[in-house]
Amino acid sequence: MQDNIIVKPSVEKQFDRFLRQGRVLFFSALCGFGKTAVAEALLSSREVLRLPADSAGFKLPSAEADWQILLLDDLQDMQEEQDWNALCELIRACPERRFVLLSRGTPPGSLMAFQYTGLMTVLEADDLLFDADDVRRLLRLYGVEAADSEIDGILKESVGYPLGVAITARCMSPGKPWTPELVARVFREVFLYFETAIYRRFDLPVRRFLLELAPFESFDLEMARMVSGDPRAGEQMDWLLRYTTMLRYDDCQRFHFWSGFRAFLLWEMEREYTEEKRKALFSRGGLYYELKEDYARALECYTSGGDHSKVSELLVRNAELHPGMGHYAEMEKYYRSLPEAEILASPSLMQGMSMLCALAMDYEGSERWYGELQAFAERCGRQDTAGKQARSRLAWLDISLPQRGVNGLTETIPAVFRLLMNKEVTLPSFSVTSALPSIMNGGKDFSEWSKKDDLLYKTLRLPVETVLGRDGVGLADCAIAESKFEKGEDVAGRMLSLLPQLNEVRNRGTPDMEFAVSGLLARSQLANGQPADARRTVEALREHFAERGLTRFLPNMGALLCRISLHTGDLDAADVWYREKAPREPTHLNVMRRYQYLTQVMTELAGGRPDAALLTLAPMEPYIQNCARIIDGIHLNVLTAIALHRKKDERWRERLTAALDAAAEYRFIRTVSVYGTAVLPLLEALDWDGDKAWRKRLMAAVRTQAAFYPHFLEPRLAPGEELTPTELQILHLLCADKSNAEIAQIMDVKLPTVKTHVSHILEKLDVKRRAEAKTAAKKLHLVPEEL
Repeated sequence: MQDNIIVKPSVEKQFDRFLRQGRVLFFSALCGFGKTAVAEALLSSREVLRLPADSAGFKLPSAEADWQILLLDDLQDMQEEQDWNALCELIRACPERRFVLLSRGTPPGSLMAFQYTGLMTVLEADDLLFDADDVRRLLRLYGVEAADSEIDGILKESVGYPLGVAITARCMSPGKPWTPELVARVFREVFLYFETAIYRRFDLPVRRFLLELAPFESFDLEMARMVSGDPRAGEQMDWLLRYTTMLRYDDCQRFHFWSGFRAFLLWEMEREYTEEKRKALFSRGGLYYELKEDYARALECYTSGGDHSKVSELLVRNAELHPGMGHYAEMEKYYRSLPEAEILASPSLMQGMSMLCALAMDYEGSERWYGELQAFAERCGRQDTAGKQARSRLAWLDISLPQRGVNGLTETIPAVFRLLMNKEVTLPSFSVTSALPSIMNGGKDFSEWSKKDDLLYKTLRLPVETVLGRDGVGLADCAIAESKFEKGEDVAGRMLSLLPQLNEVRNRGTPDMEFAVSGLLARSQLANGQPADARRTVEALREHFAERGLTRFLPNMGALLCRISLHTGDLDAADVWYREKAPREPTHLNVMRRYQYLTQVMTELAGGRPDAALLTLAPMEPYIQNCARIIDGIHLNVLTAIALHRKKDERWRERLTAALDAAAEYRFIRTVSVYGTAVLPLLEALDWDGDKAWRKRLMAAVRTQAAFYPHFLEPRLAPGEELTPTELQILHLLCADKSNAEIAQIMDVKLPTVKTHVSHILEKLDVKRRAEAKTAAKKLHLVPEEL
């Protein structure tokens, strides 16, 4: 092997297999991936005929000549069909000989037959990328001993690109530390190499084409034409795909540059293009996405291009297409980037800012923008179209702002209904549920209405459905069914009359209502001890919504499925949701994710982590109080009580008392009984002096749920099996592969003491070996995943 060259074990294995049973080994990678160096290292002990395909007098050897292994380099320069045909004939004529082909491009079609029959092995760029072990090996060849954190940093910055790692090793070899300055130096060397070895060898039209697509993470042919303005964009892309490997497929129609080369192109663009020219590229990209009605990406492009007028125009248009509070959270950064004067000129943008501030719990800011919109409406005449739009937006905010509660809606909705009938306002669409599986606890908390649900159903059904338009289809029947469900009534009959309305909801209504109806069905199935049916209900709707591109509902659907898993004791499925989907952002509350936060808390309680559960719940309290979220408040207090009880903190009593007081006031049963076996011992231990008849109904419902789901929120480790603080410390060291002697030294205890602790740990985790303890500890969230 050559000095300072490493060959990945996986590549050596492929090479050995090629020698034994293959005929062709094809290296397909950009320059700097070490194709030539690796090939030479692998072939160093063998006789090889080496030929560069880019030389002027290049000619393939004859089958009669004396050679056993042929190495052809720079094969991307062999672009004549007749040369490829001659190479194929030579490979067929020499079954006992071996061919090593090096190219910056992809294997041509004429060679694919050899790959299909197993005679050709292709090593692509990803096969040659370094991992952490490769980085460490190469550094040691240069005499550099790096810490694990430095290895991770080098791997992250270099993305495993061999040339980048090699330059890093060379720069560190005089004993220099790995610093940001050294990283910058390495990037500059790599980019200068790309410029000389690749970029400057391209024709000017190809260079221009590459630079103009560089700002975009992915693109298709239509976008390439629009952004570059090149009518030959298809030919350019075809050439790049054939003779280079810098352009990669996302799917059969979309492409992206390899990340390392895209970074170089952006560096080159900064040097070659003026700021005005760069902004023009973003504007063209924005226009492409705008025409595709992909407003999120269009806004990103227009913002990067500094085109505020297009940003405000698209925000208005997107608000019309995607109504509801979810839209504002998604578009927040674009609203915040607009000059205030531009917002003040648009009723739609003032409405958006008022709602956006409310969702960020900046209620003062929300009311300020409401006031600006009100002043705008007052300045306009009665016949002014802008004034009518402003009054419509004010009516929308009167109904939708979360801090307004629902007490005034019994007067607001009939008043807005009269304005609609007189054609004085035209309301934008609503999102009644905020993508939650509930109407009672969706965009607003309608607990107050639940007290008079039968009366309000009769008197407000027509005004509500008229005011809400498409959002009102099926709403009244679903809302009263949910109200009765929360009160613990049997809603089977109501569901039977509600489900036939789903077709009408799909055709004339909104997906929000479809999710609310299906969510209520799933919750009632779960309450009746039918978790498999509940899961099927949600999974069928999730598949249906995914096909229709209704992705905004999927996070809450995933949370609902996680709750079903927790009920059935499938903690592995709940753990997967927690690791991959749970928000886990205690320092930044997004009120639109509150259903997911509460699900996260349940998963943390099931994982035996009451402190984590309390940390997740704490930021929600101000929002729940300020916006009168009664149902969320009951859930928060019950979950807090369970967490405190498990910590043996007597404050659980006041929390559970608060939950029961609120639930009893509204006659809610299932809001508490859903916690079944997790809350039952607390209820039995609490001396609550409220309504005795209601409590009796509640206890019966709780016992029913405890019977259906006896392990709901039950920690994997029983109370007697919990690890002591000392055992937890030793477990961390054990998982870090420390020996008993090393643990004794670190903990400053005697070796027999460590052995006793380790024995107790293994017993509590129900495992026999240290390696099994590590797996079990991660599953129980006792140690970090990365340990």
